[in-house]
Amino acid sequence: MRILISGFVIFVIWCIVSAWLYNDKLLPSIKNPVTVKALPESQTNPADSLIKLKASMPGHLLIYFDFDKAKIKTDLQTDSSISEFKTWLERHEGSMLTVSGNTDLVGTAEYNKALGMKRAGIVGKYLETKGINTNRIIIESLGEGNPLSDYLSAEGRAKNRRTEISIKMQ
Repeated sequence: MRILISGFVIFVIWCIVSAWLYNDKLLPSIKNPVTVKALPESQTNPADSLIKLKASMPGHLLIYFDFDKAKIKTDLQTDSSISEFKTWLERHEGSMLTVSGNTDLVGTAEYNKALGMKRAGIVGKYLETKGINTNRIIIESLGEGNPLSDYLSAEGRAKNRRTEISIKMQ
């Protein structure tokens, strides 16, 4: 019986203390408004400047090839896009150009990897003729591993026979 009475007394004391804590300490802090300090507008956030930098970056440039060929077909739009990349590289010293050669699924994986490298090399040489430093160009072959479209239709395979030029930030 003593155990029951002492347990009941401890329970009552616990209830009184927890009610006091809730009513006098917790409720007033919940009801008080929270003040939020606004940052001055002139302060720039590094993440915001990175977002702005990426937004101003030229997009990917795709150069398409005929089946089993590595001959580049250029036009005025390609040349203007390349000049945008050149301007970007001149303004941002830490950036590089990545030239990735891609193929369709026709042929062996080794042959397609070599053909992709050949296509990327041709485009890299073309970029050199447009005044882009070779030390700023990374040439790679993805072969058939990075399809842009399906391999079932002739149009899909034609879209996969390409070289992608993009900017890599370091």
